[in-house]
Amino acid sequence: MNIEELAKSLKPWMQVDTWHTTHPLDSERFHKALSSTIDSHGCQISYDDFKDAMELLAEQLYPNKYEKSYLRRNIDDFASKAETITSYVYDAIKT
Repeated sequence: MNIEELAKSLKPWMQVDTWHTTHPLDSERFHKALSSTIDSHGCQISYDDFKDAMELLAEQLYPNKYEKSYLRRNIDDFASKAETITSYVYDAIKT
């Protein structure tokens, strides 16, 4: 998986500095970015790929803005959600 390309797909969501909140608009941006990612890259994207892409974006967009443990926890949560959603979509398409 090309992490830079994956990061580019997720950027519309993460470039908004409230990306990590549970605000409905942030959730909507996350799901739209994930839908675009699935359209561009398919459904077989691993947790580690999502994590790496989000870490790359965080470094580019928000260097030194967040405490490392806070950033790690948020990236972990969103990478896990993204992997779960893409796995579900993959399973739904197969059946």
